[in-house]
Amino acid sequence: MLSKAPSLYRAAKIVIVLGALIAGASDAVATARASSRVDKMSHFPRIILWAWERRENLSFIDPDKTAVAYLVCTLDLDGDRVEIRPRFQPLTVPPRTTLIAVVRIEDDRRTRPSLSASQRVRAARIIAGFANASTAAIQIDFDALRSERGFYRDLLTDVRRRLPASIPLSMTALASWCLDDDWISGLPVDEAVPMLYRMGPDASAITT
Repeated sequence: MLSKAPSLYRAAKIVIVLGALIAGASDAVATARASSRVDKMSHFPRIILWAWERRENLSFIDPDKTAVAYLVCTLDLDGDRVEIRPRFQPLTVPPRTTLIAVVRIEDDRRTRPSLSASQRVRAARIIAGFANASTAAIQIDFDALRSERGFYRDLLTDVRRRLPASIPLSMTALASWCLDDDWISGLPVDEAVPMLYRMGPDASAITT
């Protein structure tokens, strides 16, 4: 169970990322939100730290200026199953910190996901279940393949339908989704946050 001070413990997987994201602050941010939805996140601090799977002590932040998007669990799509890997590492934040629960979705490369309606419904129920009194927003992190975009679109629609109207829905986006491969316009989300770290050969084109 989440608690905001002095320590915050939950469960999850193994990768480490702590990034500072400016919510809606850059022209490079591709937003998939309509103007009527902007107000849902307008009261959020402009600086959002992304806390991945490691022991994090963020007690030094000013909760009036900084929010935290933290990995709450990873969902593995395995055949027709949805396996949950909860957060295992502790996270410490000050009281009153605005918290965004991040759900990472991954494919099991050994058993391709069925992407069935029943799999989508199970995943949507799990994700929407993280909406509670300590959660200011839900974010989904899924590097969907082209063949998975229909499933992802339906999943976002399903999650949005299950969330209280007061809870914003956010998604991360590959940089290419914000440029020439823009398929996220019109998705039922309040923001799309581009992931701009560890670029490959196209880094100069993306960051200029």
